[in-house]
This record gives sequence, C-alpha cells and structure tokens, in this order.
Amino acid sequence: MRIKFFIWIWLMLNIVACTRSDKHIEAIIDDTSEMVIKGKNTMSSFIEVKNVISLETSDECLLGEIEKIIKREGNIFVKSKSRPLTMFDKNGKYLNTIGRIGSGPEEYTLIADFDVDGDTIYILTVDQIQVYSKKGDWIRSIPLSLNASGLRITANNMLLFVLGDKHIVHVFDKDGNEKKSVLERNQALRLNRAISFVQYGEKLLFPMGRSNELLVYIPSDDEFGRMNYLASNRLTSEKEEMLMKENPQYKREMLCSGCFDGLMTSPTHVIFPYVKEDNPMLWIKDMRNSQCRAYILSSLENDVTFGSTANFFYGNVEDDCGFMTYILPYLLKEHMAGVHNSQSPYFEKMKTIAEQTDKEANPILIEYVVREE
Repeated sequence: MRIKFFIWIWLMLNIVACTRSDKHIEAIIDDTSEMVIKGKNTMSSFIEVKNVISLETSDECLLGEIEKIIKREGNIFVKSKSRPLTMFDKNGKYLNTIGRIGSGPEEYTLIADFDVDGDTIYILTVDQIQVYSKKGDWIRSIPLSLNASGLRITANNMLLFVLGDKHIVHVFDKDGNEKKSVLERNQALRLNRAISFVQYGEKLLFPMGRSNELLVYIPSDDEFGRMNYLASNRLTSEKEEMLMKENPQYKREMLCSGCFDGLMTSPTHVIFPYVKEDNPMLWIKDMRNSQCRAYILSSLENDVTFGSTANFFYGNVEDDCGFMTYILPYLLKEHMAGVHNSQSPYFEKMKTIAEQTDKEANPILIEYVVREE
C-alpha cells in the first residue's frame, strides 16, 4: 500500500512539473511552419512609401544627433542630442520647441525620454517629469522618487523603465504616486532602448533584453503578463544573464540560440529583426489576419533609400498611422550617387530630393506601410 502511495505521489509531482514547464505563453509569431521567403527580393515588393517629409532647417530648429522621433495626430516630435524637444507639423514645417534646457523650475537639464498624450507632452528628466502644452508652455512638474530612463503614458498611468532599483518596470499615477513595480532586475535587462514600451494593439510590450521574452502591460486592466516573439525560440532573459556572467563568448552563444533587438509596430503590422547563427532575418506579421512572413536581410535590396537594408528599420521611431524611418541628407546623396539605373518606383523621387536638399539639412522622414500579400 505504501509503495502504491509513493508511486501515486511521484506521478502527481511529474504531472505538475510537466504542466509548469509546458505552460503555454502566447507568441507573436508561430514559426513552427516554414515561412521564410527565399531568394533575392526588393524592399519595394513589400513596402509602400506613403509620404516623404523633409524637416525644415533653420538656426532655430537645427537638430543634433537623432535619438527619438514620434508622430502623433499629425505632429512630429524630435528628441535630438543637446537640443530641446522640437515639434514640426505633418509637412515638416517647424512649429516650436517644447520647454527649454536649463536648471530653472520650468526647464529640464536633459531629456531622458518623452511621450505625447493628446495635447499634453511629458518630458522625463532627472527626478521628475515636466509637463507642457503643444505650444511649449509649462503646465506642471511631477516629482519622482527614482530616476528613470524610459516613459510611456497611458489613459490613467505612467509606465517607467528604471535601472537603479530592484525592479525594472514601475507604474505611477499621473500625480507621481507609485502603484506597483514588476520584473526583477538582472544584467540582461539593462539594455536601454529609445522606445521602451511598444504599442501592440491594446497592449504595451517591453522587450526583455535580447531574449525571446516580452513583458506585456494591459492598460485597461492595469495588469502585466508575458509574451514571446517566436514560438520556437527558448532564449529567456535569465538564460541571457547566465551567459553574460559565465561565458566571455556569450554573444556567440546568444547568436546560436537566436536573439532579438526590439520591435516596431503599426496599427496593422509588427516587424522585428531576428539573428541566429549570423543569419539576420526580418519577421513581419499582419495583426488583422495573423499572416506571417520572414525575409533574409542579406537577400533584400534596399530600393527605397538605396543604403543599408538593416539601417532602414530604426527602432527609435514611432508613427501612429504606420511605420516611419529617416535618413540624413548627406547619406541619401551618397547612396543616390552610386545608383544609375534602377527599376525602383522610388528612384526618381529620392533622386530629386537628394539633389534639392542641402547635405547639412535636418533628416528626411519616410512614412511607409507593409503591402498586402
């Protein structure tokens, strides 16, 4: 009887262990079936350029090194090195700066991050958030009990990415009162991205290092969960941290496992790069019908800006209507000078823009969508 009892206990423990280890976590893409499009392809075969915007250039609005660009409700906001937050209209015309760099009560010493919520702009700086109107007028300060480097505003809360605390992600109300914190800090999670929290339908996704894991925040429920990029990948943030600590060749080990470098989203699609065994790929999912595809980056010809394919997909740009990238005029001039005969539908347009734009001018923005399959 005792033997049967212990056998029963052993079976139950194994069932529980298997249940826990096999717990299903939703993946953005179920890559268990072959979806890779092989052979040479052009970017124009799956990308449609909707608009090209040359940002106005003057002494008043000359930008530094680009750190983050977001477009919300027709306005373009640019965070650039050593410059105040700068605002342009949908055609690239300079409107105004938001606040000023300084140490005064209505100023900020630096911009760690920013977000836009309707007509209100939130600028994350040292120990506080400065709040402004779209005209650049100061509204109020929100004191913070910690220093953060990433910010996302929701209808009722503020999400903060924090490095100098036990937990990485914190939720505050809009008066600066902390409500909760999640995701214990580890070495792999120290990777700081220009856009820490990425919109994915009704959810916000926080990439967990270069692992396959994503922290999910659901604003309507004020709850957190987990997702993966790919169903097949097994690289967790804990494993990434272990590799970083124990293996000086951890980058090589991560490439063998397959690693990620953030994601970009539009209202209809999600795009993310994936590198495994020195073979960079670009995954694309249509969120409306769950159709997925992948391209091998080395087989893609950039016939949109005619430069590096990898550099086209910047992770520091967000557009509420589609996707956006940018290129510096001097680079566009260099790229176009090396192209003489192209079948690209964008060749003549980009050539004209390169010829008409001063090489020291502000960046050229390109709004695009993913074509239907």
